[in-house]
Amino acid sequence: MPPLPSLWPTAAAILLAVATVPMSAAPPPPRADADPAALRKDAMAAARSGSPARRKAILERLAAREEDDRLDLVVRVGLSSKDDSVRAAARGVLAGIRGAEGADEALCDRGARELREGRQAAAADILAVLLSGESPAAEALVSAWLTEAGPAGAKLCWTVATEAAGRAEAADVATLAGLARLPLFEADYPFRRGVVRALVAVNRLDAVEALAVILADLRGEARADVIAYLAFVTGRNFGTDAAAWGAWVAEHRDEIVLPPQQTEYPAPQGALESADNHGDPAYYGIPLYAERLVFLIDVSSSMEERGRLEKAKRELESAVRVLPSTTAFTVIAYADGAVAWEKRLVPADEGAKERALAFIRRLRPDGRTATGDALTLAFTLDVEAVYLLSDGQPTAGRVVEPERIVRMVAEANGNRRVSIHAIGLAPDPGLAEFLEVLARTNYGRFHRVDD
Repeated sequence: MPPLPSLWPTAAAILLAVATVPMSAAPPPPRADADPAALRKDAMAAARSGSPARRKAILERLAAREEDDRLDLVVRVGLSSKDDSVRAAARGVLAGIRGAEGADEALCDRGARELREGRQAAAADILAVLLSGESPAAEALVSAWLTEAGPAGAKLCWTVATEAAGRAEAADVATLAGLARLPLFEADYPFRRGVVRALVAVNRLDAVEALAVILADLRGEARADVIAYLAFVTGRNFGTDAAAWGAWVAEHRDEIVLPPQQTEYPAPQGALESADNHGDPAYYGIPLYAERLVFLIDVSSSMEERGRLEKAKRELESAVRVLPSTTAFTVIAYADGAVAWEKRLVPADEGAKERALAFIRRLRPDGRTATGDALTLAFTLDVEAVYLLSDGQPTAGRVVEPERIVRMVAEANGNRRVSIHAIGLAPDPGLAEFLEVLARTNYGRFHRVDD
């Protein structure tokens, strides 16, 4: 049989011909996200499913899209979840939206709607995202939103501060710093102190930097919290000199090694007492930084011993004389009961100081020691700090047991964050323990004075 003809030339020719024929690129397979309606359908299904994995997958798709209803979908899919990782992913998507044209206004409007309709968690996430952008324009929008919301807006800020302190990420430090730039921070002492202590609780290097910045304009007792923490983590103490703190932290940033996070940091006033505070007013060496304060002076019979009352009156008179005019104050004398010089806080102008000094000079030792009554009266006032002086344990009044007084004050001080500084005159061990616990559990300092 004759050999079969080779097929190679024919095959090669065919392949060559095919290779030279112009071909258009094959269309890619259709993507589900190409159809906004399909994406929305998938998003709503994921929201109904409750599956964190499905929700996060949708959020990833939304992060790459610019649909008109993307904000609504992120809220429905992400911020409605109880899963922390889903909410974190949703905040990340919103952070990508923030700052675009009209986006901040839309975020504020949506946050206000969520708050009005009782979805505080979603409103808190939106507020946290807006503040973490460090945008003055966004903060102005936020301020208008919160002002219109009234008490609900203030409560929302507390929620944001608490959650940011718990998460302690870089974005949370930025959020807390943003809260410190809001009018509420300036106007509300408990909130001011709460934000400062939230930054302390974060215990991050960027939080140290934020606190050094905040200190420059900080007022009242919250300064003590900042200075105590900065002194603790840096080993330096520049007192109230914010410029010195800022310069040192900037220069030594890479050298700062943060210690492990503490459940309790050193008493704020302890750091202040050991610093150069430039001749700031003080009472028994405890700086008087509160803008609204009350002095409680024990005038019981035992204060006659060794001239204690006369010495205590001289110290109190000196403190009153150096109070800044921006301070509001009163004095409460206590023995069998408690009597206030003024039943409200009054501005420390020269006339008020003279009247207070006259009240102090008239005090005479007599009776027992109603410490609990004096503290109860002090907490009827809008104060930042209480300065309590005593030479004996409680023996009169509605509550006399030290443990019950400590619990009573803790309940009254729960959301107020008032500093209670306690001065013990020649205290016996029981009084010293009572005053030390009272001060330590209420942001204050115990100071012992021997005869």
